[in-house]
Amino acid sequence: MKILVFVPVWKRPEITEICFMGINRLQKVPGFEVKGFAVISEETMIPLCEKYGIDWCITKNHPLGAKKNYGVSQAMRKNFDYLVDIGSDDLLKDEFLELYSWDRPVFGLMDFLLLDATQTKCKRLTTKVPRFGAGRAIRKDAITKDLWHPSATKGMDNYSNFQLALDGSGVKGVRSEDPVLVELKSEVNIHKYRLVPGKKYDFDSALNGLSEQEVNAIK
Repeated sequence: MKILVFVPVWKRPEITEICFMGINRLQKVPGFEVKGFAVISEETMIPLCEKYGIDWCITKNHPLGAKKNYGVSQAMRKNFDYLVDIGSDDLLKDEFLELYSWDRPVFGLMDFLLLDATQTKCKRLTTKVPRFGAGRAIRKDAITKDLWHPSATKGMDNYSNFQLALDGSGVKGVRSEDPVLVELKSEVNIHKYRLVPGKKYDFDSALNGLSEQEVNAIK
């Protein structure tokens, strides 16, 4: 199974580097061929991509919808079975790769962890429907031309889920006993930690399954 992890990148290089560490960790999981692809908007990010072997393309950052659409158009040139959409502040645990059955056009997560490393706080967010883009896996033949509204800067995942549904590729929601995605919150976020609802979750437990390199960088 060939997985291409798609990451839009903007600012926060320290957190982006941890994200790239996570992609490198996934490359060691047997049975999967994992690669990373970033759409960047700053030339200063090129050395970081090259350090971790992340392929990249570059375009302007605004509007974000157009940026992500351009990134996917370039990613489509790559050889992969599924594209997995994450933010540059997201970490996928190894168990993520075994969670999906990989037999449907689109999968999405229904719970994940929000981690504020500056205050060693963590919360778990659970949803009734797979409405978030983080961790969403889209089979290559199900990817539409414009997954996100070209002028959008917020609310993009609802739009893209709707577009996929119109094309007959509704998102199959998946929940796990322990969340397999960790989102690292910082001051450079569309959605701030304090404004996102969720239940308290043990900070150290959230780090389970991450590499020593990732944990040290987070701490």
